[in-house]
Amino acid sequence: MIFQLRPDGTLGKGTKNVDKLQNKLSEELSGPLLFNYVWWILKEAQERGFQTLYFLARDGCLLREIAQQFCTRFQLPVECRYLYCSRASLRTPSYHLIGTEAHDLLLQGGYCVTLRSLLQRAALSEEQQEQVCADCGFGQIEWDRTLSRIERAHICAVLRSSDVWNRFIQEKSKNAYQFAVGYLAQEGLLERREVVLVDSGWTGSMQRSMRQLLESAGFSGRLTGLYFGMYAAPKSEADGQYLTWYFDHTGRTADKILFCNNLFECLLSAPHGMTTGYIFRDGGYQPDCLPEPQGQQQIREYMQLVLQYTERRLRQTRFSEFHEERLKEDTRKRIARYMAHPDAGEAAAWGRFLFCDDITETYHLPLADPGQLEYLKNYNVPLRVLRRILKRPGKHPAQALYWPYGTIAFLPRWKRPWYRWNIYIWEWIRYVLR
Repeated sequence: MIFQLRPDGTLGKGTKNVDKLQNKLSEELSGPLLFNYVWWILKEAQERGFQTLYFLARDGCLLREIAQQFCTRFQLPVECRYLYCSRASLRTPSYHLIGTEAHDLLLQGGYCVTLRSLLQRAALSEEQQEQVCADCGFGQIEWDRTLSRIERAHICAVLRSSDVWNRFIQEKSKNAYQFAVGYLAQEGLLERREVVLVDSGWTGSMQRSMRQLLESAGFSGRLTGLYFGMYAAPKSEADGQYLTWYFDHTGRTADKILFCNNLFECLLSAPHGMTTGYIFRDGGYQPDCLPEPQGQQQIREYMQLVLQYTERRLRQTRFSEFHEERLKEDTRKRIARYMAHPDAGEAAAWGRFLFCDDITETYHLPLADPGQLEYLKNYNVPLRVLRRILKRPGKHPAQALYWPYGTIAFLPRWKRPWYRWNIYIWEWIRYVLR
C-alpha cells in the first residue's frame, strides 16, 4: 500500500483540513485498534514464555514500534525484531520445493488480474514473458486488460502445462533460495526451538511459506503466529499454531462482515518499499526492496501520531489491566463505526491510500474514491445471485472495490443504506457458505 495526498494537501471540497482529520482518525481508530492488538500480543508472549517476536514487514513495522513502547514502559523481557519479507520474497525461493502448490500461489485471483501481472508474479523479465506467451499462444491477448474469470481460468490452465513457464519458475526459485535461507539464518530463525511471527493475518500463507523454507534448511522447531484475524483455517498442522486476536475462520460472522482488511493494512503502512528478495553485500544478507513509497513523509507523520497516542495512553495504563472481552468490544465498536459507516470526510482521508492486493505491486488503485461510485452496481445482491444461479459470470470482469463501505460514503445519505445492506447480505452469505 502507498500513502498519497491530493496535490492541494486537502481532502477535497467540503471536508476538514487533512491534518486535523488525520489526527482525529489516529486518535479514534488507528491508535486504539493497534494499541489493543499489541497489548494482546504481549500478553500472549508473557503467558506463553515467548522471549523473541519477529514482526513481519511491512505490516509489522508500526506494530513493532508500538510493542517497543509497551516493553519500555512495563520493562517486559521481550525482544521485538523486524524481519524484512513479503509474500513474494518467501514464496519465490520455495516454489521448487512445493510442486503444484507453486501454481496455486502464482495463479491466484485478485482485484485486477491481467496477463502481465500473472507473468510478473514469477519475476520474469520482459524477454522471458514474451517466450512464455509464444509457447502458450497468448499472442492475441492484451497484456494490460483486466481478465474475466473465464479468461483467467483458461490462461492459468495453459500456463500450468507450459514447459517454458515451469522451467523459468524452477530457475528463479532455485537462484533465490540460498539468499532467502541465508537471510533467515542470519536473523536467527534456524537456531530457535520456537519462532514467533507477528503479522496482520488473513490466510496464513506467509507462515506456511516460512515453515517450508526453514524446514528445507534443517529447522526442526515450531512456528507460532500472532495475528489480528484469520479468514481461513490453517492449511496444515505442520505449519504450526495460528493465534488470533479479533476473529478466526470459526468466529463471529458479523466481525468479518464489517471489517475491511485492505483498510487495516493501510493503517499499518511502512515508510519503505516491499521486499522483493535478498542479496549478499558487505559480508551479510540484506533485503532487496522496491523504492521508498510515494508520500513517505506522510507515512512517517501518520506513524508518529499513532505512537503519540500510544505514549499518552500508556501513562494511564497498567499491563495487568488487560481485559480481553472489554478491549475486543471496544475494537468491535470502532470497526463498525469507522470501517463500515464512515462519513465522506473519513472516507476521503483514507482514500488517500493507494493499495495493491497483488504480490507484484505493479499497480495501485485508490482505497476509496468518488470516481468509483459506478462500480457499486456490481454489489447488487439479487443480480449477483442470479448470475451465480445461471452460471453466467459475464465476458467482462466486474470491477471490485478495495473498500466498498468507503466508496458508499460518497453517496447521498438516503442512498447509503441500500448499498450497505447489499454488502452485509453478500458477505454474510459468503462467510456462512465458506
